Amino acid sequence: MVLERSVLQKRKAADNKKAPQPKKNKSLDDDSDDYKSSSLFYLSCRSAGLHLKNGHKYNVLGADQAMVQKNLTKELKSKGGADVVEKFAEGFEEYIENAARFHKSLLPSVTDSECQSARACLQGSAVKILLGVDLIQTSLMRVLCEKLPEFTGEKDSTILEQGQKVNVPHLLLSQFQWLDHIVNGKEVTEKLLEMLTCSCDEVQREIINCLPYIVQDSEHTTVATALRDILAENKQLSIPILDALSNLVLPSTLLAEIRDSVLQLLASVDLDDLPVLVKFLLQSVTSQDCLEVASELRKNLEFDWSTAVSSSKKSGAAISDGYKQDVESVVLDTLKSAVRFQRHVGDALIKAIEQEKQPSNHKVIDLFMLLILHGTPRKKAVESLFRNKIRAGCFNEVYLKKVFSVHSLVLKGYFQSLLKLSEVLLRSPELPVSYFGCSLYKHCFIAFEPYHRQEIVGNMVEHIGSGFEAEIDASLDILADLVTHHLNKVAPFAILVKSMLDYLDNLSVGQIRKLYVILSALAFKNANEGGLIQDDLHIVIRKQLSNNNPKYKRMGVIGAVMIVTCVAEKSQPAGPESSGNSSTPDTLEADLYNQVVSLLTLVRSSSAKSPEAYALFLDELSSIVAQGKLVSNVESWISENLTVDFQESFVVDIEDNKPTESGNIPMDCLYGLDDDTEGALAINILPLVVQKCGRKTALTAYTESSLTDPLCLAPSVRLLRVCEERQHGTLDNIDALLGCAVFLTRETVYEKLDPLSQREKNIIVSSLFYTINWFIEVVNGFAGQSDPEIKAKVITRLQNITEMQKILLKCLAVYPTFKPQLANFDLDESLKPVTHSVTTGKGDSKKGKKAKKPKKGDKTPDDADDTSRDSSQLNETAAGSTQAGDKDGTENGAKEKPSLTSLAAYKPYFRELDIKVFTILATGSIKNVLLDSEENTKAVTELSLQMPQIQFLMEDLCRKLEHSLLASASKRKTFFKSKGDKKVGFSNLDQLTPLQVATNAVKLLPALCNHLEASSGFFQTLLAENDGVLDGPGSHSAEAVITGACFQLLTQAVLTIFSWNGFQMSDNRSLLKEALKVLINRIRAGGPTQMSMKDVCRLAMQYIANFANTAPDIYTAVTLLKLLISLAEKADDQTLMKKLVPLAEDFLKREWTDSEGQREKGAKFNEQLQFVIKIYITQSEDPLSTIETIATKGIPELLEADKNGYSASFPTLTRSSYPVYYRVLFTELLDAVKTIPPVRQTDLVDSWMDRLLCWNVSVRILHILVNLIKTFDSRGCLGTCIKYGRFFVEAFLRQGMPLLDKMFKNHKQDITGLLKNLQQSTRFLHHMCGHSKIIKDIALTNQVPMMKRTLEVFVFRVKAMLTVNKCLEAFWMGNLKNKDLHGEEIMSQSVAASEAGGDSEGEALPEEEEELSDVELDNESTASNETGDNDVTDPEGSLSQAY
Repeated sequence: MVLERSVLQKRKAADNKKAPQPKKNKSLDDDSDDYKSSSLFYLSCRSAGLHLKNGHKYNVLGADQAMVQKNLTKELKSKGGADVVEKFAEGFEEYIENAARFHKSLLPSVTDSECQSARACLQGSAVKILLGVDLIQTSLMRVLCEKLPEFTGEKDSTILEQGQKVNVPHLLLSQFQWLDHIVNGKEVTEKLLEMLTCSCDEVQREIINCLPYIVQDSEHTTVATALRDILAENKQLSIPILDALSNLVLPSTLLAEIRDSVLQLLASVDLDDLPVLVKFLLQSVTSQDCLEVASELRKNLEFDWSTAVSSSKKSGAAISDGYKQDVESVVLDTLKSAVRFQRHVGDALIKAIEQEKQPSNHKVIDLFMLLILHGTPRKKAVESLFRNKIRAGCFNEVYLKKVFSVHSLVLKGYFQSLLKLSEVLLRSPELPVSYFGCSLYKHCFIAFEPYHRQEIVGNMVEHIGSGFEAEIDASLDILADLVTHHLNKVAPFAILVKSMLDYLDNLSVGQIRKLYVILSALAFKNANEGGLIQDDLHIVIRKQLSNNNPKYKRMGVIGAVMIVTCVAEKSQPAGPESSGNSSTPDTLEADLYNQVVSLLTLVRSSSAKSPEAYALFLDELSSIVAQGKLVSNVESWISENLTVDFQESFVVDIEDNKPTESGNIPMDCLYGLDDDTEGALAINILPLVVQKCGRKTALTAYTESSLTDPLCLAPSVRLLRVCEERQHGTLDNIDALLGCAVFLTRETVYEKLDPLSQREKNIIVSSLFYTINWFIEVVNGFAGQSDPEIKAKVITRLQNITEMQKILLKCLAVYPTFKPQLANFDLDESLKPVTHSVTTGKGDSKKGKKAKKPKKGDKTPDDADDTSRDSSQLNETAAGSTQAGDKDGTENGAKEKPSLTSLAAYKPYFRELDIKVFTILATGSIKNVLLDSEENTKAVTELSLQMPQIQFLMEDLCRKLEHSLLASASKRKTFFKSKGDKKVGFSNLDQLTPLQVATNAVKLLPALCNHLEASSGFFQTLLAENDGVLDGPGSHSAEAVITGACFQLLTQAVLTIFSWNGFQMSDNRSLLKEALKVLINRIRAGGPTQMSMKDVCRLAMQYIANFANTAPDIYTAVTLLKLLISLAEKADDQTLMKKLVPLAEDFLKREWTDSEGQREKGAKFNEQLQFVIKIYITQSEDPLSTIETIATKGIPELLEADKNGYSASFPTLTRSSYPVYYRVLFTELLDAVKTIPPVRQTDLVDSWMDRLLCWNVSVRILHILVNLIKTFDSRGCLGTCIKYGRFFVEAFLRQGMPLLDKMFKNHKQDITGLLKNLQQSTRFLHHMCGHSKIIKDIALTNQVPMMKRTLEVFVFRVKAMLTVNKCLEAFWMGNLKNKDLHGEEIMSQSVAASEAGGDSEGEALPEEEEELSDVELDNESTASNETGDNDVTDPEGSLSQAY
């Protein structure tokens, strides 16, 4: 009250200054300021107590405003006459013609100081008081509304008060709000809407904003309709219109129409208006149309403002990044609020993202939506959806870069969700999912602030301390990548990273290497912040090197080499992430050079007595020297000090009187490729192996070095070769090593291995391993040479390798318990695999265990003859079984195929092939004339790679490509300690990036295509010779088997190349086109110069499809299909996918046989067959029709065939493969019905009929599949039927029943028939539930409660539909009993019923032990009221009444 009086006094003083008055005192109702007129309006107001002013002062009330309104009503009624209201309105209109008077009439009135009964000193405005009089309200409102168009915003229509512009339209319309009563609401509404059409934009906004507070509820529909039309015409009014619509009560149909109109505006809306549109859509959405709105939102919320239309405030100027981020934040806050308070919104968002299958259609908003949902109780669902999208290739590295490059500031607000999500995804057993989690971690670290980075590094430490190998590898890879590319950002957390040294005991050798790389880079490449841990690293490494435990010594070797790598690394150009520590780019300053040399010397001396540690030291040095990272003076020191002993230690001259035995083992000089007898060299492998076993040999004098262990032979020659390449650029100085012979056991000894002693066997088999590894290393060194003579020797060495592997297999069959020494020294001892030869049986392994007992005696033998005698006795029984196995293997070449793959278990004991070795695949035949530089030979022979060598190379290449080129397809890893053979063979390969590996692989594509065509040509020739018969004579020969294996490996390699997910990145598109060009050039010269990606992929698919007819087995056929799918995905065109259907159909109609000519079967075959069936169905024009064809044609043919027969239409459909067909048919049926669109109000009636026909076909197929259980009632088929049958009924309830609700009145007969057909299926599903309880299968009975619940919901859902359509008489419910698959009553239930006192048949009255009844339509129930589809029982069979 005091405030109001003070305001009044100030305004009085201002008025007095503006208008000087006579010197006598003036009251508030001074006559000179009063408005005077002879009009009825003036007289009536004066009489009622309303004193009107001229506009300089506020109007005055002589009484309370309620009394004034009452007095005015009496005054007007007393006047009488029909024209009283009209005259009053005319006087009012005359009064407000003056702008000042009009303005004051809209402001609060002042109470006369003499009035003591008023409510306050300030009361309602004059206009508000007059509008409260019902008699004149309508007329005055009409006058006021017609006043609105006068305010156009121009200068002459503007009212100023104290220099400020007055918003008169807002004041005027505020008088209409919150009136006690509106006499004629319809007329007022019409007048306001009329004014909307003839007012300026500002006035229109005011009118729209006030409409919800003025119009009556009955007029909301009219107002909403008008606003909808305006919204379509004038987008600038979208914000006030949507605000107004949010406050109106609207019918659902009109709201849906308005929502559709708003959805159309999303694509072109101004940034300022976007949050309001999103808020309106989410607030007005219902559970029925929520999915549609969610789909439109994610489709139109691009969050890409490059093409956005700027608002009026931002027009003519660039939109700042901060402004964009603000808009994004507001929109996301709106989404977050809707998800939090409206459950159906969150469910719809998940469903909308889940339904999008095309990777290219995924938006930035998808990630934000999932992050918002992850902060709700839907975490598990969001994480599952993330995994599915990553598997499908929708979320990848490219997608993450797109999001983080533009929206990092907004993402920062969702850091906790990102952190938890990254943690969960990184721990996934699937490689693509884990890789995505790693990428998410890295992007968060790069884009966010130091606080967030510290949290991420802390998470990395937790992952490394978890003990799970895959999790540790992923975390170390993340840190290594960050240290490599963002060293300055990681350096502040060096102390935190150093704490990972506490977990060294739990890390493998490869993981230790990664950790030391990280720590060395932090300590020596950023001395300012990371230098604090230098001393700690030196102390730890010296302790490890001085430890006698081989485990810790290996740690010290790796740590020391990594420090050398960092300190002696060539300096890079100055940049933000590097700090040079070299005096010149190619040398190291004296102090650092001395430190490096002393550290290398320390490692050499510490590992001199440990061959494995020294071999690891040599291999580590080879790796860093080969990469060219070290400065020249350090490289020179390594070359001068660590390679000079090689010749003295391992190489001997071949003399005329060379020894013929070593350690009582016959010895010969074998595998020499040089014709020169003078000065010929040999590698003394066998003598060194004998010496290692403690035997004195005739060649001991040749070996003077203390490090002559044959274990170091391959690492030594590798370091020698690498240093030679770095120092001289060629291998001319050491090319004699490629052709030098080897001192090895005579070949005749291998056939008499069994009687030998265990020590002698160890020597012989070990020498084979060392020889193969020697050949592998010389092939690594010389495979890249272009000289034909060198290439011929390399091919010969590859032949030697494959020949010796066959010899080794025979030896291992005789001596299966042999444990060779590792050839890859970065494998932890705890991961060393236990090998068992495939050619030995169970009895052999047991006898092998017995043979271990005399090993203690072997350590100190006193007599070789006794040892030999004991050994022969121990192996006597084993020899018989192995000889029998060898005999069988020689009789049938095909049976030896498993033994060819048995060496896969011995991968840790063979050296790794370098990636450049595979360039030998491009070498054609080499003539013997070219081998002799003097060209003095007359005979011309050709030398080329044969199938065994191609198989050897391709097996290794496939392993390498699968390791490096991560595909979108799901690969799984385990958190348990993996076998050694899964982790070795990639040390050198891991030094290359996936892009480098892919580039090398693309260069190999022409050679792969050549061999692929050759393999296909072999089988094409066989087909021609056998008149097109696939399994004719010769198709199962040894040559055909190995050619088929090469065919499959070559196809797998090409598939791995084109499946690489790196091709999705725009930076690698040129490499993809280059790879596709290789394929196209095989059938069309010129290449894809002016062709679109679709045409390029189409031609590439055409080339690959040519190999389909000659695919020797289903494994190759499936690989070809996958390759074609990968090529089709590159074009992102579904029409190319449709072309796979004839090919898949052809594969299904072939009779696939194994290497022995028998029909293929088994789990692996079924897995491949499942893939072919899925492609055949999913890519067909009409999946439902295809499913029905198989179910109605293929399966009946199988039923008519004998026990070993098959379907005539689909020969792959046999009784053993039937469960696979059955499961795929069910899953694809379910996928097909999920694609049937749900019913919408706006859909055309014709589309409803099409959907009803689809449901009819689906239900008919379900009926066929369910009835097949009567014939094929295996456990797998039962589980499939119960599980997917329930899913089908749930999908029908969710998508089919709303359609039936809409169409029941017009298509009663069709819908009734559909329900009857479905009822037959659900009835039999109930029988299966009873059968599951009889057989007491836990896996099946676990499905029963959910099935019973679904069937029960189906009953009541049908009843609800019939009730709504007033057809309840068609619904009949009876009492049912549990029965088995054959329709026989379950006896346990009968007993329970009879004990309850009811009829044992259960037909007359419902019993307590019986189940809920079945549903019959049109009173056509069965006479016996048999079991139905809505039985609710607990596992014991008692009634569980749910409704």
